[in-house]
Amino acid sequence: MPSVEADKPHSSRNMPNLFRRWRNDRSGSTAVEFAIVAAPFFMFVFALIGISYYYFVINSVEKGMDQSSRLIRTGQAVSDKMTVDQFKKKICDGAGDWIKCENLQVFVKHYANWAGLVSDAPQECLDSNQVIIQNTTPGNQLIAIESGNASDVVIVTACYLWKFTANFPFLKIGNMKNGSMMVQSATAFRSEPYPES
Repeated sequence: MPSVEADKPHSSRNMPNLFRRWRNDRSGSTAVEFAIVAAPFFMFVFALIGISYYYFVINSVEKGMDQSSRLIRTGQAVSDKMTVDQFKKKICDGAGDWIKCENLQVFVKHYANWAGLVSDAPQECLDSNQVIIQNTTPGNQLIAIESGNASDVVIVTACYLWKFTANFPFLKIGNMKNGSMMVQSATAFRSEPYPES
């Protein structure tokens, strides 16, 4: 008596074998596993690079601020008759070539004592609507007008518009509507009792 298998077409008899071979085949498993983890892995790598660069920029701006603010603290900026633009250039030079000076603003205020600093509103770079607060001090004005006299309490604030974050919207680390980041660095000190010129 002929078997039932013999009556089936040749292709249908091989279907279970084909399925069994496909199920046991592991040659493409690495490619499939990589495709599953590649997107999260590369997002993690790019996020790590972006965050590292963010802290690098902040550290660069603060380094430039520390070096330049010392010129006000010791009275050198006053004796050299340094302008606001020259002081800003000093911050950029101290921060490094990767800082674009046209994206940097500097705010300088002086107080007779520390109590005046506490009672005054802090200097911010953005308002509540994420709009950049523009510095109204003319660039050719002497920095001494803003920094006061010897032994005054001075606060210097640098605002740097870092546009790099707008290129990576999935990171969401920008604090502005367009995705850019406003980096702020401030330092407060009492000027040394340098001789008045």
